[in-house]
Amino acid sequence: MSAAVGDLAALPTPQGALSHLWRSWRSLRAEELTWFALMAVFYGLIDLGAIAYVLDDPRWPQALARQLLTPLLVGMVLMLAWLPANRSAPDHPWRQARLAAATLIGSFLGIWLYVQLVPLVNLPSVADLARARKGEAGYESGQLAVFIGECLSVFVPSLLSVSLYELVLRQRRTRAQLQQLLQAQSALQRHAMASRLAALQAQVEPQFLFDTLVDIEHAYANAEPDASSQMERLIRHLRVALPRLRDQGGTLESEAMLLDSYLAVVAGRQRRALTLELHWPPELSSAPLPPMVLLPLAQLMLRHAHPLPGHARLSAERDATRRLRLRLAFDRGGLCREDEALRALSDRLDSLAGGPARLHCRSQADETEFTLELPS
Repeated sequence: MSAAVGDLAALPTPQGALSHLWRSWRSLRAEELTWFALMAVFYGLIDLGAIAYVLDDPRWPQALARQLLTPLLVGMVLMLAWLPANRSAPDHPWRQARLAAATLIGSFLGIWLYVQLVPLVNLPSVADLARARKGEAGYESGQLAVFIGECLSVFVPSLLSVSLYELVLRQRRTRAQLQQLLQAQSALQRHAMASRLAALQAQVEPQFLFDTLVDIEHAYANAEPDASSQMERLIRHLRVALPRLRDQGGTLESEAMLLDSYLAVVAGRQRRALTLELHWPPELSSAPLPPMVLLPLAQLMLRHAHPLPGHARLSAERDATRRLRLRLAFDRGGLCREDEALRALSDRLDSLAGGPARLHCRSQADETEFTLELPS
């Protein structure tokens, strides 16, 4: 009983049906109008050769006009009946029945309107001229058998045309759904990779942490004045890195903070000063960045930097195509050596950024600079 009540409640109200009808007509696309117009013209051209049989009749231009205009009239009425059925849910179980019913109703309405307008325009048909030439009496348009026959002659080819167009639409929907699934899969893969890399970035390497703690222990044992500063730098780095376990990415500002804290720890272990200079417009501070971008670049540079550079510069800007361009430079030359690592990082950036990302390394006598371009 409750299921029956639910089905009755799901039936559209008259106001809802009229609203759906109006919205369907307003959503008419040029492609649909062209399809039905071409279908009507093709239907009108089927018997066009019969005009040659009545060319000796002075009324043949009127018959030709009726031969071409009649299917256009019926086709437009058929299109108006088809639109509400086509705008129904693509996966509705009764969609095919609705389209067939709409085509049948449109065919009958089109022929009925045609029968009402023919006496007003007073245009003869090719068949009328042919029967007049043979001296035969014409059919009465009011005969039910003639009316039903004309309706069926319109319904059958119209149903074939509507079925063909529905097949085209179904293929488009299938391709669109497949594309959406592929995009969703790609997004999930990027999300999973970003999560893993963010967790990896947030983890302090055990060897790095162990070596740093040993260095701090020695500094305290030797009563070095910089021991407390080294401990503060390590604590700062841990405070910046560990909360990123919950993130799948960061911003330009947060990535720069992580890079700065890491460089400070590395410089402290070597008892050197390494300053990081930041340059970008204020609006770029919140620009999103994939995880594991800046820190791996710095690690690649510092791997062969002996002694440690004294100055680093990170800048960012938007180019003419709205791509984000990052530049990370150190005041040491000859550090572009990790070709394989650079290619691996570039491939990872392509997967994370959702588009082509370019990574270049340029080394001069007194400077090494990475240039990273991310899609907008």
